[in-house]
Amino acid sequence: MIRKAVLPLVVAAGFVFLLAPIVIIVLSSFNAGSVLAFPPEHFSTRWYWLIKPTFLDALEVSLITATITALVSILLGVPAALALSRGRFPGRTALNSLCLSPLMVPALVTGVALYQFSLTIWDVTGFTTGGTIFGLVCGHLTFGIPFVVRSVLAGHARFDRALEEAAQNLGASPLVTLWRVTVPVLRPSIVSGGIFAFLMSMDDVPIALFIGGGSATTLPIRIFTSIEFDFSGDIMAVSALIVMASAALMVILDRTVGLESFFGSRQ
Repeated sequence: MIRKAVLPLVVAAGFVFLLAPIVIIVLSSFNAGSVLAFPPEHFSTRWYWLIKPTFLDALEVSLITATITALVSILLGVPAALALSRGRFPGRTALNSLCLSPLMVPALVTGVALYQFSLTIWDVTGFTTGGTIFGLVCGHLTFGIPFVVRSVLAGHARFDRALEEAAQNLGASPLVTLWRVTVPVLRPSIVSGGIFAFLMSMDDVPIALFIGGGSATTLPIRIFTSIEFDFSGDIMAVSALIVMASAALMVILDRTVGLESFFGSRQ
């Protein structure tokens, strides 16, 4: 009886602890005063109209980088996952560990390593990857591909190979079987890995701090550098827009395909 009464309170306290900072940010973005305060003295949308163009430019860079990272991670991660799950070749264990290692190494260490690698490329070829979207994508692929590989491997563990055999017995070629049978069955896992790669790229700071810069400054870096000198309300407005866009995306996905089936948790 006590457990039934306490458990809901513990769960509710956990949700409040996790969501309270987000709620405070959203409500503070509607403060009409020139100084940030919570609770807001008067509600206004003035800060949303005063968002600096630099934030919008950084958001564009983040969206482009995250989208390319997610797509390339899927294109490279899905074949790698299928090779690891089905192949029997020398070095398979080493390749499996290599795909997992970026998730175990701190992102700060990866950022420093990529920065040193970019300097080496500059010394040898004269080509620089620092301060470019290409460099950001290459850096974010170090964790984007492992996310897709891990997700597809988890989904492939429940894959029924009899479906492919049935398709080939009916005359389908291996490529047709892959595209019409294998990929649709693994689609929730593939999309889940792509979404994780997208979100991690949008949220990344350590790698973007070392590889980005100039015209390739992402939104998280722009926010961090801005609050060092100016903590105005438009920063809260930008943060609130990101929160509301994420919530709207989850609602749309839930209304259209359902979050459980979308992430592959419902059989």
